[in-house]
Amino acid sequence: MKRFFTIAVAAVMMTFATNSFAQMQVGAGYLRGLDEISISSVTSDITSNGVYAGFSYNLPIVGGLGVAPGLYYSFMFSNDSYQNIADAHIREHFANVPVYLNYKFGLGANSSLFIYAGPTVQLGLVSTVKTSVLGLSGTINRYKDNDYSRTNILVGGGIGLNLNKIQISLGYDQGLFNLDTSDDGTKWTKSYLKAGIAYLF
Repeated sequence: MKRFFTIAVAAVMMTFATNSFAQMQVGAGYLRGLDEISISSVTSDITSNGVYAGFSYNLPIVGGLGVAPGLYYSFMFSNDSYQNIADAHIREHFANVPVYLNYKFGLGANSSLFIYAGPTVQLGLVSTVKTSVLGLSGTINRYKDNDYSRTNILVGGGIGLNLNKIQISLGYDQGLFNLDTSDDGTKWTKSYLKAGIAYLF
């Protein structure tokens, strides 16, 4: 498996190096996250805010169609309190590897509208909950202390606008995996709204 992964990475890098039409972009943006947790027939929602940053390569296929693999880091946070008695501060860090198909529509000189869709592999790096109840505090490592999975597959898409070397985009990703690894019937899913800006090289 390790040898296969090394060969796959080398093949991708060679594709980037030899394709003179490949276009790199570096970008960052805002994330609005939603965790939906269902226990029996009761569902609760946890909203969070965050940021992301990273890069991708757009590789043209034919006409306006292309594929854009990338690598991005995201940080999510939320702060909840209950009647000044209890507080919870959630912090999560992720590595995301999207592979988006995209199609561009020319609007004129140096500008285009595009749509994109595809999967993203998400790997949790750190997930902690810092709690404080009546002055007593503690920190929970959710990957170590809870039945909480690091891995997820997101499926989503969006729209964007290229203006010269600047790209503006708006999108949505829905998580497919149940992140609760216990056997008690709990279902835990994530979804994200995102808005970003990128520079095209």
